[in-house]
Amino acid sequence: MPSMNTISVDKLARLIGTPNCPALVDVRTDDDYKADPRLIPGSIRRSHADVSAWTCEFTGRSAIAICQRGAKLSEGTAAWMRQCRGCGRHA
Repeated sequence: MPSMNTISVDKLARLIGTPNCPALVDVRTDDDYKADPRLIPGSIRRSHADVSAWTCEFTGRSAIAICQRGAKLSEGTAAWMRQCRGCGRHA
């Protein structure tokens, strides 16, 4: 069973291009991006290393962090974003 902090590929695919689509934040490393420079439509690239600098851009809205394998980079970025959501703390 998926956790409440994940979204299935099918559900995300149905949301892309709709007004209810969350912000899609591609946090792949530069090497991973160079290996496959395609982006999910509507996504934006941000560095996982600078999440504290840009997380406030998504305050008050849903966001999905995306990385190459859907594991540590996106999970760590999403955790940071959840921690900072609404707390007013941004480095």
